[in-house]
Amino acid sequence: MRGHLQKKRASPQPLTARPPAPRTAAGWVLKRPETLTHLERLQLNTIRAHGPELDAQTRHIRSFVVMLTDHHGERVPD
Repeated sequence: MRGHLQKKRASPQPLTARPPAPRTAAGWVLKRPETLTHLERLQLNTIRAHGPELDAQTRHIRSFVVMLTDHHGERVPD
């Protein structure tokens, strides 16, 4: 048993990055893309690549944020 555990501990484990917290990812979506760091952009693009729904949702949220922050309320559909 001891030999098996030592082999397990000595074998290299693949490193996997932890996914970002939902609040962190939401913050990336709400920020203007040009203000994101290179790493933040990469992480957000990875999230968006996991499904067309996530990509579409990001685009819709960003267009809404631009309407609000640039005072283009007339563009909001009835």
